[in-house]
Amino acid sequence: MKLGRRLLLFYFFILGLLGWLVLDLVFGQAKPLVRQSAEETLVDAANLLAEIIASDTRQGQVVITSELRAALNRYAGRDLDADIWGLKKAAIHTHVYVTGPTGTVLFDSRGRDEGMDFSRWNDVYLTLQGRYGARTTRTDPGDPGTSVMYVAAPIRHEGSLIGVVSLGKPGRSIQPFVDRAERQLTLYGGLVLGACLLVGMLLAWWLTRRLQQLRHYAQAVAEGERPAPPRLRGRDEISDLAEAVTAMRRRLEERARLEDNVSLLTHEMKSPLAAIRGAGEILAEEVTDPALHRLTDNVIHESQRLSELLDRLLAMARLEKLESLPARRRLALAPLLADWQQSRYPLLAEKNLSVQGPQEETLWVEPETLQLALFNLLDNALRFAEPGSTLSVTVTDAGGEQRLAVTNRGPTIPNYALARVSERFYSLPAPGREKSSGLGLAMVREIATLHGGHLTVRNTGDGVCASLVLPAG
Repeated sequence: MKLGRRLLLFYFFILGLLGWLVLDLVFGQAKPLVRQSAEETLVDAANLLAEIIASDTRQGQVVITSELRAALNRYAGRDLDADIWGLKKAAIHTHVYVTGPTGTVLFDSRGRDEGMDFSRWNDVYLTLQGRYGARTTRTDPGDPGTSVMYVAAPIRHEGSLIGVVSLGKPGRSIQPFVDRAERQLTLYGGLVLGACLLVGMLLAWWLTRRLQQLRHYAQAVAEGERPAPPRLRGRDEISDLAEAVTAMRRRLEERARLEDNVSLLTHEMKSPLAAIRGAGEILAEEVTDPALHRLTDNVIHESQRLSELLDRLLAMARLEKLESLPARRRLALAPLLADWQQSRYPLLAEKNLSVQGPQEETLWVEPETLQLALFNLLDNALRFAEPGSTLSVTVTDAGGEQRLAVTNRGPTIPNYALARVSERFYSLPAPGREKSSGLGLAMVREIATLHGGHLTVRNTGDGVCASLVLPAG
């Protein structure tokens, strides 16, 4: 699935979830809020009616006069033509009844309950106790739509409670207002959700368009083309990424040109160097003058040095082009160490050096690169080792790491150079020898990085220890 669709789906999911939670909360509160508003109005009306009834009190008792009864009956039978915010109200729905101090019904606007005992209904019972009385009762217990909300007010005479007046509001008269509120909330919620979805689509399209421009640019660069950098308006992370990709492309192009030039140069120089070395060897056999013989020896030696330098440059270029290593396997070090000793026998004999290495230890590595790293570490140790000393090769496993350490006895590395000895072309002079190419430890560091490890070089007091630290297999 494309990124734009993922962003849109995620955005719409979060928005829909948030909208559902908000609307569910509002819908849950709509009916209670309408009922609370209706209850507050009933409280006012009940207390007003209580005062009107109290004005006709005789001998401290509630009296429903004929005038009051007629007025309440006319009130119950009024024809209305009220337009309440678009909802028509044609009749009075409020139920009114009045009870005496014992809870007996003295007046009922519906004319059905007069003389009945209502003292156990909460509205009357609580009011007679001096508390706020209210109740909600269903006329049909199985139908929640038949509920009626009652609110009572005390009728007092000279401070004494002499009766209760209750006003009831059927739920059906309130429901149209609840339904209209829910319809409006649904409509407005849907409109807001649709608008937010449209904004999300525009945002996803805008992000996708910018990312597509960057993707096409990166693909063209990867295919070797030279496209113009994408023009992205505004400053944001995507435009910063486009600038970073452009800068990376230019650096990679410069590096590729340099690597190509180095490879071309090394390949072109190998044939002339071989010819120079061959000519020097022929001349060395022909000349008898000692001075000329020294010159021919120098030609042969320097051509050999240049050939080795070119080989190291080519090896370094191959390493830097590797993105990952081929398959790794368990590799025994003893055969590699024996091969190196055989190839360096003249140098080891010249300095009377011995080599102490592992016999059964193995490493989880890529064989060819590990051999190159080991040979470079040993060559570097041999070059600086004191005559008659021993080169030590050890392998240890600890903390999920393998450590291949090569230690020699000889001059230590100055403190200022410790952090730089693995830099390319950086080298220190060995006693009685010219400076090296400065590529040996740089190649070892590159091989360590390809393996996911690192190279450490430290002084041991009477020599140097170079360690290749690799993750354990």
